[in-house]
Formats: sequence, C-alpha cells, structure tokens
Amino acid sequence: MDVEKVLRFKYATWNIRGLGEKEEELDKILNENNIKISVITESKKKLQGTKKTEHYTVNYSGVDRQTRGQSGVMIWIHKSIPNKIYHYKFWNESVRETRLKTQRGHLIILGVYAPTEGRDELNEGFYGTPETILDKVNKTDYTMLIGGMKARVGNNRVLNIGGTMGEATLNNNGRKVIDFCTFNNLKVMKTFLSTKKFVNLLGKQEDTNQLLVTL
Repeated sequence: MDVEKVLRFKYATWNIRGLGEKEEELDKILNENNIKISVITESKKKLQGTKKTEHYTVNYSGVDRQTRGQSGVMIWIHKSIPNKIYHYKFWNESVRETRLKTQRGHLIILGVYAPTEGRDELNEGFYGTPETILDKVNKTDYTMLIGGMKARVGNNRVLNIGGTMGEATLNNNGRKVIDFCTFNNLKVMKTFLSTKKFVNLLGKQEDTNQLLVTL
C-alpha cells in the first residue's frame, strides 16, 4: 500500500456522546460515505479490545468495568485495508494508537479525546501520552492525530502549523494545541479547510509527515 494513496483516503472523526446500540448504524454511515479511517470519540464503551463489524475492524479503549461510562476512543479501519494493520496499542481511555504498514514505513494513527477547557491538571497529563508516543516515531513515518482536542485555536496564521480558516476565538486549550503542534511539527488541518464538513479530506503535505486533523 503506497502511503500517498493512503493519505488520499477519506478520514473522519465524530463525537457520538455514547455508542450504545448504534454500532450497526455507525458502520453503515461510515461505509456509505466511503470513510476508510475514522476516530470515534466519547463512545463511553468500557474496557479495551478489537472487534469486527460488517465493514470495519474496530480498536477501542475505555474506562474499566467498575467506572461509570465516559470518554472512550475507537479507531475504525475499513475492511479494504485491515491486513495492513501492523500494531495497535491501548494507552488509556483517552488515547488509542494504531499503526498501518505501508511501502514507505508506517502510518501512525493516534485517536484522542482531550479533557475540556479549564481542567488544567487533566490536560497536562493528557498531553504527556501523545508526547511519549511521538518521541518514538521514526522520522520517515507518517503520523495523524485525530479526534477531539477540545480546543479553539483562533484564525491567525501560524507558520507551518495553522491556517486562517478557523474561528476567531483562541482559548487556553488552543494555546496548548499550538505549542504541542509546534514542538512536534504537526499541522492543524481544520484551519486549512474552507468549509466545515463531517469528512476531512487530506492531501500529502510537502514539508511534514505529521498531521493534526481536527479539534
């Protein structure tokens, strides 16, 4: 699988606020929209594991069985590419990692669900996990951090990081995202898109292998 073709796939992220019994419906919606890779946040699904739906291989992580359902991240990989899944790892209920093998290295997908604005202690702890993962990523690998960052990054252009298509507001979480992206050479792709869509269409970036898809 050529990595340039991978990056022309359709990717999506969706905060569903509880999966419940909607798994079949979600599978149908993603497949009908030709979504190849999707990160579903706030699934409220407990424990961790891998399962198959009609069209996808799903890696999920959540809280333990005794904890009230909250957070939860799922990475849905379409059945047309599951044989390329090289590795997946549970980090915690808010961070899930999946690696796809390509002809030029690995495509690393980090599914994330950050704490809300104002919960500074939790936010500091949250960023430590993706930082640990990115520290170990090979420079030739492609990285996509997809999910909910609970951030508003403003619409001022930040060189190689952010574009001008975001909303005007900049909050504390947004500043954390900008700092995180600057340190890790990530792009906030949402700020380069002229319209808000359910599906984010991504093209290869010439100056970086790493992308931050959505906020």
